[in-house]
Amino acid sequence: MKTSVQSCTHETRKQGILASPKIIICKLFNIWENRVPWPVKVRFWYHLMRLIFILNYKKKRILGIWDYKALPWSVGDPLVFIEKLSILKIQHNAEEIDICIVYDRENPGGNRRGSNLTPDNAQDYMLDFLPLFSTCPYLGSIFQFNSRKEYYQFLKNNFKRYDIFPSLGQHLAETYNYNNGEPHLNEIQEFYNMHGYIPYLRIGDKDIYWARWFYLSYLPEMTVPVTLSLRQISGDPERNANPNVWLSFIDKCNMDFSEVIFVVVGLREEIFNGLRKRPNVIITKDFGTSIIEDLALIRTSLMYMGTNSGVNTIAQFSDLPHLIFQFPNIHKYGLNLGNNFSFATDKQKIFSSAIKVTPELLYAEFKDLYSKLDRNQWRSVALENARIKHGHPSAVVEK
Repeated sequence: MKTSVQSCTHETRKQGILASPKIIICKLFNIWENRVPWPVKVRFWYHLMRLIFILNYKKKRILGIWDYKALPWSVGDPLVFIEKLSILKIQHNAEEIDICIVYDRENPGGNRRGSNLTPDNAQDYMLDFLPLFSTCPYLGSIFQFNSRKEYYQFLKNNFKRYDIFPSLGQHLAETYNYNNGEPHLNEIQEFYNMHGYIPYLRIGDKDIYWARWFYLSYLPEMTVPVTLSLRQISGDPERNANPNVWLSFIDKCNMDFSEVIFVVVGLREEIFNGLRKRPNVIITKDFGTSIIEDLALIRTSLMYMGTNSGVNTIAQFSDLPHLIFQFPNIHKYGLNLGNNFSFATDKQKIFSSAIKVTPELLYAEFKDLYSKLDRNQWRSVALENARIKHGHPSAVVEK
């Protein structure tokens, strides 16, 4: 008790007479709450009353179900799914979006065979990919299940709370599976045509500020970052980057745009020979970046370029200037050569996989877009908003 009195006296001297009563009352209340048995705690009765008399929900929520048995372990597909959920939230005037992520512990690869997943490593991949779902701008709660029994129990107990997407029939029949590519781009275009905007995918301030700090810390002074993703993985080889073409383009830019640094994001295994030898290239994975950090680096760069792959989506559903090459099957979305999605800005372009990518094409398109961008404004924003992020949420490292 003596210590408590001393603490109150110290706070009075520190905060002044006017601010002291409130501080002292709070401290005395905390002392009381910490010493009395729980049945007489004010906090207990307060929370009990809230539990008993909780009001019925006024609005439903959207429940998005990403079931890895039917859906791919990928980067871009969940981002398109999240964009679709965001549109549904607006259309249904829903409260928020909750997301269920499900995989089977003993069969994590689901209906897709030949993956790197095993029952032993699936949880590790799951936790690596989980931050992708934080890009939802209206996110409420995330539920992750590796037991279908537990998941079904959750669904059964909460069914009335939600508008479910995909429909329960599609989900249970495993027909919502992305087997024919991204199914929602036409719907996203329709939403834009009706409303004049689309909700952008979210990257939190913590990572946005860090990405700007990264650029100011690791890029040479007075340079600007252009992010690149150069796909090099199995499946859909028509979307993979040709190393010789891109290296030739990078070399040409080194001579003509010495202030540009190409920041290569993506998988460690995608880095091909020659990239690290270029003085105007840095590789983000050499700095140990996570998936969400790579997405933040894309969003905060001056512009983005790449062959069509999952990480494109974070640029596509934003206002970031970009050039995306080797986009397959554009006719599925009502597009012809030279067209773009209706929600794209005048500084965002896609190029069909029918268009041959050459160093000359890359250079011409880069030069045209780059000339329209304000590099000084980018530097000003970066300088004003760059800050290192804390790895611990409730403590800082003493130096």
